Amino acid sequence: MEYYSGKSAIEQRVVEQLTSIADLKKNELSSWLEERLTDTSIIARNKVLAAAATSLLQQRRRFESVEQLISSEAGRINYIRILDNLHILKQFYKHYNIISIIDGANGEVVISTYPNIIGKTLHSFDDYIDILQKKDVAVKDIYTSELTGQNYMTYFCPVCMTDTVTLESSDIIIGIILLDVNVKNSIEPLIRNWPGMGDTGETLLVRRSGEDIVYLNDLRHKQGAALKFTSAIHSTSDIPSVLSSDGKEGIKESMDYRNTKVLSAYRHIPILKWGLVAKQDITEAFAPVEKLKTRVIALMVICITVVVAIGISLTNRITKPILQLAEGAKAIAAGNLNHRISIISQNEVGLLAREFNQMAVKLKESYSNLEQKVEDRTAQLLRAERLAAVGELAADVAHEINNPLGGLQNFASMLGNEPENIFQTKKYSALMLEGLKRVEIIVKRLLTFSRPYTLCVSKNNINTIMKSSIEFIEHRIEPDHIFIQRELNESLPFSYVDADHISQVFINIMVNAIESMPNGGTLTIKTDICKKHTACVTVYIIDTGCGIQDEITNKIFEPFFTTKNKEGEKGLGMGLAVSKRIIEDHCGEIHVESKVDKGTTFILCLPCFKEE
Repeated sequence: MEYYSGKSAIEQRVVEQLTSIADLKKNELSSWLEERLTDTSIIARNKVLAAAATSLLQQRRRFESVEQLISSEAGRINYIRILDNLHILKQFYKHYNIISIIDGANGEVVISTYPNIIGKTLHSFDDYIDILQKKDVAVKDIYTSELTGQNYMTYFCPVCMTDTVTLESSDIIIGIILLDVNVKNSIEPLIRNWPGMGDTGETLLVRRSGEDIVYLNDLRHKQGAALKFTSAIHSTSDIPSVLSSDGKEGIKESMDYRNTKVLSAYRHIPILKWGLVAKQDITEAFAPVEKLKTRVIALMVICITVVVAIGISLTNRITKPILQLAEGAKAIAAGNLNHRISIISQNEVGLLAREFNQMAVKLKESYSNLEQKVEDRTAQLLRAERLAAVGELAADVAHEINNPLGGLQNFASMLGNEPENIFQTKKYSALMLEGLKRVEIIVKRLLTFSRPYTLCVSKNNINTIMKSSIEFIEHRIEPDHIFIQRELNESLPFSYVDADHISQVFINIMVNAIESMPNGGTLTIKTDICKKHTACVTVYIIDTGCGIQDEITNKIFEPFFTTKNKEGEKGLGMGLAVSKRIIEDHCGEIHVESKVDKGTTFILCLPCFKEE
């Protein structure tokens, strides 16, 4: 009965696991497709990009080729500006491999983040125009690109003729924005692997094309199959692929494209009418059942042998001495260290009793000194904890005071250079007072170390705090050749925060960002409504600096961890640790995303102010 119950449980677990995998991959894939449509919709509503593209396409039609357009002075300036914007979009929307704008009149690729296709003509561009008559975003299902030879999905939206001054759009489609996604680098990794797939498990995508099933991704057991391998619907043995592409879902045993018996969980992706199949060979899927059978037989043999051996042993001289040992152990455990076991034999049990008595003697000797040792050791530990706390606090205070003091020194130097500049004197005097206030706050934290930590939270506008913080570090921007790009959502709800502490966090992170761009770069400050949490606002601090290596990303918020060990650099490793603590004290979150030589993004979520 136990075997059959276990067998049934294992089979049920295999079915549930494969079903869960299919549901998970369906949800992940559906969400991914929806997110790309959302990205494309956002780009389609960018009137500034539409106006710039309109100007470029109109300029292109006055020249014989794109090369001539780029060669002209006015055309080159406009072209480079738009290309920079496309690269920024590509960097922000990381899923797109190529972003291009084609001429709506003839399908020519006028500008693209992939230089090799510029000036080439899409012969299938009429298909895009027909779909875009609805003035909406759309997606072209997986296909082999005629320009690159790669398998892509293309999200696209119209470029309607837009006035460059008023940004008013007409209904005339002058061009098309194409956002190409390489299937091998996006969708395939998303669906490829899952826990417990073993040596034969795989996930495949299919779609129906007439009377055939087309396999959309490379298969584990058939490389290079994407878009090239097909099966006739009426003769194929791969029934789950047929059913899923027709909108049906379920799980069943069947044959796959290799004519191998498999267990398949199949789902339908309605966005593009795809079928998704997660499958595994029957022999591997239910291998645990065979292992269970073997183990049950082996266990029965072992149990019978052990029971017989124990029965024989218990009939001899072991039972009574063992009971004495058990009673002795109980006495010792109860605190009676004077208890001894009488030795009545010279066999192994007698030897064990002798060793037990010696153990009791040594245990009694050790116990008398144990309490004193515990007290002494409780005292390497209390001192060590106090020293560690003092050290951490000292490093915290030193690091936090360094930032405002650096600003004060710079402001004082600037005032000395231009004492007659009254406007500058007033501005920097106000900033110096603010810096001194920050030093005062830090010192107060030291004085109140023994008291519970509290925040002076109130209703604040995050944009106002950010603007004030930017002013405090602006003196470092121009000398370091750094450009600040502000993208502040002016319709943000109020936040319930301590303005001084949050400003301290902003300054810490922006200073780190500036120091990561020794050769200049762009510091982007963005605020928006949080898309991950309700009743939250999000702050993005993005630099184009050297980035953070993957192996240390999880360590940057640890106290005393610093990468500023090069000549001329000095850091105690407390800035981000303090910033993280401040954000978490506000019931917020702080995350970091970084790529070496590509830059770093800090994402801060802060709670909104709730009206009573």
